[in-house]
Amino acid sequence: MFPSVRGNPYLHPQIEKSLMIEQRTIRGGASDQEGNHPMKSLILLLLLAFSGAIILGAISVFIGLLATGVPVGDLEGALSEGAADVDFLKIVQAGSSIGMFVLPALLLGITEKRRHTYLDFKTQVNPSLWFMVVAIMFFSAPVFEQAIKLNEQMRLPEALSGLENWMKAKESEQERLTNLLLSDTTYPGLLTSLIVVAVIAAIGEEFLFRGCVQGILTRWFKNPHTAIWLTAIIFSAIHLQFYGFLPRMLLGALFGYLLFWGKNIWLPVLAHFINNATATISAFYLKRQGKSLDELDFSQQIPNYLYFTSFVLAAVLLYQYYKIATKQNTRSYGKTLD
Repeated sequence: MFPSVRGNPYLHPQIEKSLMIEQRTIRGGASDQEGNHPMKSLILLLLLAFSGAIILGAISVFIGLLATGVPVGDLEGALSEGAADVDFLKIVQAGSSIGMFVLPALLLGITEKRRHTYLDFKTQVNPSLWFMVVAIMFFSAPVFEQAIKLNEQMRLPEALSGLENWMKAKESEQERLTNLLLSDTTYPGLLTSLIVVAVIAAIGEEFLFRGCVQGILTRWFKNPHTAIWLTAIIFSAIHLQFYGFLPRMLLGALFGYLLFWGKNIWLPVLAHFINNATATISAFYLKRQGKSLDELDFSQQIPNYLYFTSFVLAAVLLYQYYKIATKQNTRSYGKTLD
């Protein structure tokens, strides 16, 4: 069902051009002047992300201190349940995300625009694909819920108990941060939560991982499926939430294929936004009812047979997305997916 990229005409013209450049360079034994090695692109991206996280993180802390009135010497106390402290945390989270994900992806695209296209905003998209992305995310939700439950049952051998305790500590730390970010039960608080957790996260992480990392790895391995799954693994691992590794990896792979077939970065951004926004809104209404996020579990409300039904429907929709997207590619570029 999924063809190999080697000799595959279903590539963005700029990517196909870059692969031809690299192949000619290897055959001729010349230095890589026109098409730089993917490792160089990856190192540059990491440097940009590291620098952006530090610079924008520091700036956002300064802005947060001014905007919320949190004492300079009480940054540790900012991680409490006070309303002003939550606002401070949201400002820092937003600034750090922009610095670590959004700006590095945009800067890499500008730096290497003569050689490679990472963020394709211009490829035409069949309007039905937008609706299909929404439907795919809706029907696949129970499947990912099952993946979460399966992942939570993970147990390491006794010899690795130290590693398991560290993983649990990181999980608790991330859970506490999430609780703080979503603790504001006012509607303005919901809006800012959606901006930080859904909008900025969806744009930034898709720009960086699907747009840049997946693009770089595709050039490196000459196989989009290897690139998609490696990117999904990196995407999941970097969140340091090990008991949610499996569902996040599967989500990352789904986003990767939405981009690979649809060719427009806004398609996986929409899917990512739907995923994060749904969780944010659900958590908001749980909080307003005085419930904890631990009660955000729909698995008990869904009959077992509906899991299989949702899987089938999601698979059918994804196949239709694949067919429509490749047909659009044929019409736009005169090429087919063989």
